[in-house]
Amino acid sequence: MNSIVNRIKETILPATLNSYSVVFFFNNRLFALILLGVTFLNFVAGLSGFIAALTAVILADRMGFNRTLLKQGVFSFNALLAGIGLGTFYEPGLVFVVLLLMAALLSLIISVVLSGFLGKYGLPFLSIPFVITLWIIMLPSAQFSNLGLTQRNVFWINEMYAIGGNPLLDLFQIIDNLPLNKVVIVYLRSLSSIIFQDNLFSGIIIALAIFITSRITFLLTILGFVSAYLFALFIGTDMASFSFYNIGANYILIAVAIGGFFTIPSVYSYLWAFLLVPVLSLLILFMRSLSGLADLPMFSLPFSLLTISFVYFLGLRIKSGKIKITPIQHFSPEINLYTFENETDRLTGNRFFPLHLPFWGEWIINQGYDGKITHLGEWQSALDMILVDEMKNVHSSTPFQNENFYCYNKPVIAPADGIVVDIADNIEDNEPGNVNTKQNWGNSIIIRHMDGLYTQMSHLRAGSFRKSKGDYVSAGELVALCGNSGRSPEPHLHFQVQATPLLGSKTLAYPFSYYLLRTGDKYELKSYSIPAEGDMITNVTTDPLLLSAFNFQPGMIMKFIYSVNDAEKKAAKWEVFTDAYNNKYLFCEESRSYAYFVNDGTMFYFTAFYGDRKSLLFYFYLTAYKVLLGNYPDIEINDFFPLHIIKRNSISLWLHDLAAPFHQYLKVHYTNRIKWSDLSSNPACVHLVTKIDRSVFRSVQTEGTGKVIVENNRIREFTLETSEIRICSENSAIL
Repeated sequence: MNSIVNRIKETILPATLNSYSVVFFFNNRLFALILLGVTFLNFVAGLSGFIAALTAVILADRMGFNRTLLKQGVFSFNALLAGIGLGTFYEPGLVFVVLLLMAALLSLIISVVLSGFLGKYGLPFLSIPFVITLWIIMLPSAQFSNLGLTQRNVFWINEMYAIGGNPLLDLFQIIDNLPLNKVVIVYLRSLSSIIFQDNLFSGIIIALAIFITSRITFLLTILGFVSAYLFALFIGTDMASFSFYNIGANYILIAVAIGGFFTIPSVYSYLWAFLLVPVLSLLILFMRSLSGLADLPMFSLPFSLLTISFVYFLGLRIKSGKIKITPIQHFSPEINLYTFENETDRLTGNRFFPLHLPFWGEWIINQGYDGKITHLGEWQSALDMILVDEMKNVHSSTPFQNENFYCYNKPVIAPADGIVVDIADNIEDNEPGNVNTKQNWGNSIIIRHMDGLYTQMSHLRAGSFRKSKGDYVSAGELVALCGNSGRSPEPHLHFQVQATPLLGSKTLAYPFSYYLLRTGDKYELKSYSIPAEGDMITNVTTDPLLLSAFNFQPGMIMKFIYSVNDAEKKAAKWEVFTDAYNNKYLFCEESRSYAYFVNDGTMFYFTAFYGDRKSLLFYFYLTAYKVLLGNYPDIEINDFFPLHIIKRNSISLWLHDLAAPFHQYLKVHYTNRIKWSDLSSNPACVHLVTKIDRSVFRSVQTEGTGKVIVENNRIREFTLETSEIRICSENSAIL
């Protein structure tokens, strides 16, 4: 019994509700409930749609189809539309009920089949199953003597009275008689037509629900309507000649789909949405002629065909260009936009295999990319590195010989894990001032890190190699010593990244994952950056205490005792899991919250949060959003939160949503640094402090401050204080 209840709660109910919200490309329970209520203004149509959607959900669940797609409503929204359509056109009865259940099954079958076929190309099937299902039933329906067309749409006043009596009828008539501009009336009726209705009351409710759910989607519905309206004026067609359904289910929905769902909302996505509406008009006129031969309505087929074609068209590009396809679908244009912008800025490193500096200590770049001496043409993306003293001298004293150069004989280390694929050895060092142009690269080692990614280190000392060809090397492992062989007038280390294993291959511009840049007495953390000529750089040294404390491994359980605003203490338990793509996350079962994170050995940072924004896990996400795993009190870590993480009912954020595709003037900034540690090296206790600031244009306001105390190789406690809440927590156990 409990399993049935859980199945209904966790799958059947969410999937059925999302069948409604996904019609407008949402995954929002409030919007779904509002739309569900609006469909019942035509009671038979609303009930028919609900039964059809529920039937499709139960069938898909029992037959074991993709649970994620099912819960999103993807397999059942076509059944919902088919059910509403049948309930709008036909009188209820036994034959009707049988046909309704058959329609639910048929739309599910077509949805799953099209999902498998189009899904291989990353394409949606949209409302094609709904159109095909209604055609299959409507075309032979004249032969069904026990199935009659409904007259309810003619006597809609009786329908309203039956649902809500005089109060609803009076409200309905007041709204329907509002002195609105004709264009506004057509827009609102077009919105209502998406669920087979034709009245201002439904249109206003749907418009308000859309605005509450997504300001970007609301703006796109207006954009699609305006484009259709202007095109009608341009070609000399009266707006009334466009059916409300064509405007709503075709013109408006294609603007929403292309402008903010399948692409990241931007000026360019809006422009394409605006331009595709006239193209859709031509397609509708063409298909109207074809479908008229069979006396079949087009419904939303033109929208579906053009949207699928355009998404496929975008996917065939070699470069993404100005309009970006949505990489991960969150069923919200705002979340899609804010997540994409945030991840593009802060998760750039995920696109690169991490490389570290190939030396110990602090070296200087004496010839960078596009160097005027030897880094030219196909070999422009290379670095020459040397050691200098505080006076910037490269050698200690006379005589002028290799042994007196600071970098000579110094360790050269592997920049990352890999396999040695080639070694050139036994080339004698040059006397300073002389070069060996016949053996240009001198003694060199080439390491394969992955397919298409090799590093070459050259001008090494003969006989200094600690590895042989075919050996495996770990990041930071000694491989050779710096020398002065080949085309090298003075001892230095040449480093380059290349796509092939051949000595002296064409170079690739490629960043180092993390390093410290020294300017005077100040150090700056650089991440996934390429050092410039003259830069004084060193590797980041991680701290064992911080490294261990943030080393969350799958299966680990953490228990916390915490209080909110000094109220009664509560308990929280988190467990570490990995998903199917090997991404790690913290999971709080009580709040059903997920916090995805990365620990790359140098930096710990969260990548996403899903769930309850009043949970302890969310407050930890805010406090430890990004932490450097090294003991550097003078280095401040800076980052930005995705805007959808902050409070969503803020009027200022709603206004920002409208402007965001064009310009984002609101940012939430995160900083973290070490405030105190008991030792300068290998500390036993570290205090990390966090600050969260909100900036609007140039105005900056502190939103919250926090602290994380690390002790005994674990997070002992953390606190977070904002204007609304104060969280104090203590780690009670790690299992």
